[in-house]
Amino acid sequence: MAPQVMSTLLATYRSRHKVLGYPIDVVNEDSAISVVQAAWQNERGMHIVTLNAEMVVQAQKNAELDRIIRHAHLIIPDGSGVVWALKLAGQQSTRLPGIELARKTLEVACREGRRVALIGGKPEVMLALKAKLQEDFPGIKIVGAQDGYFSKDQEPEIVDEILSHEPELILVALGVPKQEYFIDKWQHSFTKAVMIGVGGSFDVWTGSVKRAPEVFQKCHLEWFYRLISEPWRAKRMMSSLPSFAFQVLGESLKDRSSKEKS
Repeated sequence: MAPQVMSTLLATYRSRHKVLGYPIDVVNEDSAISVVQAAWQNERGMHIVTLNAEMVVQAQKNAELDRIIRHAHLIIPDGSGVVWALKLAGQQSTRLPGIELARKTLEVACREGRRVALIGGKPEVMLALKAKLQEDFPGIKIVGAQDGYFSKDQEPEIVDEILSHEPELILVALGVPKQEYFIDKWQHSFTKAVMIGVGGSFDVWTGSVKRAPEVFQKCHLEWFYRLISEPWRAKRMMSSLPSFAFQVLGESLKDRSSKEKS
């Protein structure tokens, strides 16, 4: 990477910590955006991962996802569980939801005239998304918009089409871990693009799915709202969240015990 990008990333890495062995950058929105802008200014691509408890537990069982997370350029504390784990380890941190960082990145991209590509979601959601973003960010340069209903055989053609427009920001909403696989596979083709996996953000931005009310967000209970509003998530969430919590508590007790002995 170019010197300016490296210096910005190095400043970020000074606040890099670990949660259950996974790297996490303790950044706020402003510092994360400064990393994105440095990448754009130096025409360098990068991958941003929005880490939460579910993703950590998935990665523990999935070697490919594990590798992808560890090699990402910027890993933000998306989930309240990750922030809780950091605080338990004595590291002050605040949650930086991926959906909010992605929207701020769109705002900055529009202001700077950066080219944007969107990948994922249902066909009708993608149509609504383009109209919504053009309304919210007048003048935004959307150079690619591909819904998530494509096969692996279609990927090269789709990537070539988007690549021809030289996007500088690519938001990928294919869900975890599919969006991480996609970014990992193609990021070396998009050498000047900042790529972010944004999960269900397109659905929320278009109003297809409601985000948790502010009171849930402030109380770090956005996960609980998703659980009660989308019960189909229950099996996955109730298997991963307790596992994450018990592991974090176990690690905390172990660290405390070793400190007391030393």
